[in-house]
Amino acid sequence: MDLSTSFTGEDSLAVAVIGGNAGTTAVDDVMGGDGTEDILTLDGVSYTFPLGGFTVTAGDGVGVDDLNTGACAYSAFTDTISDCGTSSVGGEADSAVAVSYDFGNGFTAAGGVGFATEATGVLSDEDASTIGLEAAYTADTYGVSLAYTDNDEAGGDTSFYSIQASYTPDAPYSVSAGYEFDDDDADSIFLGLTTEVGPGSLSLGASTQELADDHDDNYMYELAYSYDVNDGMTVTPGLFIIEDADDDEFGMVVTTSFSF
Repeated sequence: MDLSTSFTGEDSLAVAVIGGNAGTTAVDDVMGGDGTEDILTLDGVSYTFPLGGFTVTAGDGVGVDDLNTGACAYSAFTDTISDCGTSSVGGEADSAVAVSYDFGNGFTAAGGVGFATEATGVLSDEDASTIGLEAAYTADTYGVSLAYTDNDEAGGDTSFYSIQASYTPDAPYSVSAGYEFDDDDADSIFLGLTTEVGPGSLSLGASTQELADDHDDNYMYELAYSYDVNDGMTVTPGLFIIEDADDDEFGMVVTTSFSF
């Protein structure tokens, strides 16, 4: 459950709470959940605010790419596809500070510094650090973004590179694509379509599950329909298929969001 509020109308305090005893399931993996043995657990706290011409966000559960503009017009249903094929540019940070700037002519820039501090503490010798940068351009009918992340941890230093692009013509649909690779020759890809259907929008997406050298049995697919019940409530039923070498997994989920 994600909760957010604003004190000034320009800032945002966000709190993530998780709960449930389902354990490790396919739903947990693709929806970003976690079993917590029937107790509510605080999963992240962040604060976003303007600072001069910049936007700043900081907190626990923040990724170095949280303020990246991106160029994805796809309305993702699962957490796996929510980054449009570029999930690794968020790094491995447990907490981070990110900054973005809008030049006002379609160009934006963003960057962040993160720390994997859950077991080691900030700035310790064992601490894993992440640095991310992004540049993006958005026009009326298309957008493109380039991102770079360097993840420095005990196991070694790994760099990730990504590109996203989207096209939204006058027709009521948009097409988005993403591609990501690292310096170990692993890569991931994404393709998604969102279109208006009746009172809501239909989303169809396909993506690799993670960076890999071999994409056999590494794909997942999702289909979802989102519609507003009223001004403050949105319901999104959807289904997903995860390829597996032994047996493909299929799941159905309904998500609901409220605003007050």
